[in-house]
Amino acid sequence: MAPGAARPDAHGGAARLMPRWTAVVLALLVLASGGPARAAPAPLGACGPVDRADDVIELPVARLRGLRGTPVATVGVVGFRDGVAAPIPFQLDESTGKKIVLTEGPEARTDDSPGVLDDQDLLVFMACDAGEAADAEHLDRYLAGAAPVTAWREVKIDDPLTGRTAFVYVIVAPQPPHTDRHYVEYDSALDMVVTARYRLGCVGALPVYLGLALDGPLGPNVLDGLRLRAEATLVAGLAHWTLNERQGRNSLIAWKSGPVRVVRRSRHEVEIGLGIHLTAGVAHTYFYAQHIFGPGAMKLPFSPSVFFRDITAMGGADFRDLRGWRFRAPGVPGGDFLVDGKPDPAETAYATPGDWLLLHHEHAGLLVAATVSPNFTQFVRLEPLFVDDATRRAPPEDEFGSLPLAGFRLPGIQRLQGGRYRFQLNVAMLPGYRDGDEQRVLKRIATPLTADVTDRGAPAAAPAAAR
Repeated sequence: MAPGAARPDAHGGAARLMPRWTAVVLALLVLASGGPARAAPAPLGACGPVDRADDVIELPVARLRGLRGTPVATVGVVGFRDGVAAPIPFQLDESTGKKIVLTEGPEARTDDSPGVLDDQDLLVFMACDAGEAADAEHLDRYLAGAAPVTAWREVKIDDPLTGRTAFVYVIVAPQPPHTDRHYVEYDSALDMVVTARYRLGCVGALPVYLGLALDGPLGPNVLDGLRLRAEATLVAGLAHWTLNERQGRNSLIAWKSGPVRVVRRSRHEVEIGLGIHLTAGVAHTYFYAQHIFGPGAMKLPFSPSVFFRDITAMGGADFRDLRGWRFRAPGVPGGDFLVDGKPDPAETAYATPGDWLLLHHEHAGLLVAATVSPNFTQFVRLEPLFVDDATRRAPPEDEFGSLPLAGFRLPGIQRLQGGRYRFQLNVAMLPGYRDGDEQRVLKRIATPLTADVTDRGAPAAAPAAAR
């Protein structure tokens, strides 16, 4: 489907849910059975010296020392393993310094310098693909074989957790090293992301389909939908509202797809009555080979307690049937809850602060980690949420029952003060899961990698556009 095929209203409103849902299912079945002639997205291979499958490197072009103005078509990235160089997937995303410039969709923006690098562009690749430092002999031999090379840069990645380092080499040449290997694909007409480890389809800009391929071939849809619920009471009890994910308008407004990641931008707003119009603003979601990242920010001009006596909210995924899986989160009695569709007293009473949760089964794991700014947790605590009830009805939903509902509860939102709050959500697919893997990933999320350009490299004459 051509990117232009999506219309501004193609993803909004619940009225078109069933036709669009059918289209998502049919398209995913086609993709699962082989799809078009293009090679399917590849899984991440074995990691190099830095063993982080869920970490991405974003390096501003300004730090590549003098490559501004270089034609994009002349850039390649390679990694060395055992002295042998091979091209790795990468992409160049234009940035305004605050957010990625998304070049497709009804509210797309135009690249300020199409076809050439500028200082705010981001070189994006997976840390897992980085290799060893190339010694002078191997590097000279490779550069000679790839001639004529007009410039090259060495990028060093440091892992503060292990002290390990990894390297990639940015090569500029008329015919740069290239690979057709890619980790993600995106069908904008269906708002559907495809990787080797998962398939995610959306309707109304909200997820309705999740297929997993973590410990075998692609499985069935395990997702009934995203649940976003809130209750608010005005001061003095003058009015009370309940909100759900299908109230209001949610629309996909822009996107960009490359071999390393898909970036989506969506808008969310709701009318709750009495002339009160709420907007959650614009959301950005980043999809990678086996993880999803959603950063965000919220600015309050004043405390909601001025108008509201109480606000509670929850957000989570309502799964169709994960019987036999286990739920883990901080403070869970015995370590895990078994998903069996039968709520028990310990599950019902569970309400412990925490910022992560895990669903795992045999050699498959799904980790969700939330990070919020300290000024938020001063007033509101996150509580992992687990509801395991095959008979539960919580409309609107496509299928009754929660097997399970997993997410986070946020009680007492009215206590927030005026100010700016930041948050992010990391969803990590854990193929080959082993007990304790979630703790290693959580440590990595809390301790990011660093990357910079070393002094090694061959300078290029400044292009005319850069002078």
